[in-house]
Amino acid sequence: MSSVLTRFNFQIQVDQHEHDDTGLNAISLRCQPFDISNDNGEITSEEGGWGTWIGWTMCNTDPNSQRTFLTSFSLQVESNQFSGDDTAADYIKFMCRDFDSSLHQRELSRPPGHGPWGAYGDWSQSCPLNSAICGIQTKVEPFQGAGILFKADNTALNDVQFICCNDTSHDG
Repeated sequence: MSSVLTRFNFQIQVDQHEHDDTGLNAISLRCQPFDISNDNGEITSEEGGWGTWIGWTMCNTDPNSQRTFLTSFSLQVESNQFSGDDTAADYIKFMCRDFDSSLHQRELSRPPGHGPWGAYGDWSQSCPLNSAICGIQTKVEPFQGAGILFKADNTALNDVQFICCNDTSHDG
């Protein structure tokens, strides 16, 4: 039986003003089996070296309502600043939906819902019905230096892809 994802946390560096900014540094996701309500572990991307974890945000906060799962995402990205300070990925938001229907979709983001740089891209393709996000793959830039002899420009997390898994017990 696969596990799907119901909550997220991310490591983010706040605005460093005149110093090197990195924005989004890592993403952590909480797993939950399809058939029970207890957490089943955590998966975390490679981590950049800056920022703090901001706290868990979950799809469903009402234990009496139907469970919902992470099913698509939109990444906020700053475009190349050329000779300026690049941050690459800055924030992320998700869509949550119940397992069998796309009618109960809702946007989920951690307040304030955006970072200081860049713009949100298009929403990813949603996981098909009877499936939800269950895995993560990230692209993280290696450490570029501290900028003592030259102006280093670290960006940390640059891109993310999520993997969908289905629960065959729900297939029709």
